[in-house]
Amino acid sequence: MARLKGFRERLSQERVVQVETEQGPYVVRLVKGVPVVHYALCPHRGGPLEDAYEIGGLLVCAWHRSAFRIGDGRAVHGPSCSDLPVVPARFDGPDLLVDWTREPADATGP
Repeated sequence: MARLKGFRERLSQERVVQVETEQGPYVVRLVKGVPVVHYALCPHRGGPLEDAYEIGGLLVCAWHRSAFRIGDGRAVHGPSCSDLPVVPARFDGPDLLVDWTREPADATGP
């Protein structure tokens, strides 16, 4: 479990922050007060998902409009055939705890 110090305050100001990890680039965003950590590039053509927009519980890539469920990264619309990796995260006081040791969320199922 990694601790990103002071990320609660940083997300309240910036809402979307890209972080470099051993697993590659990820984006941390605040969705209705809940931290969501997902891979920074769209699995379709590598579009930057820090520029993606949120609508109706979906994250939509600005390049080709692939849409992913924010909670688990499942691809639900658009040209992407792959799900978006999402990593478990939660706030602990002012810090963000991210479980980089776990595989990204399995988006299979309903």
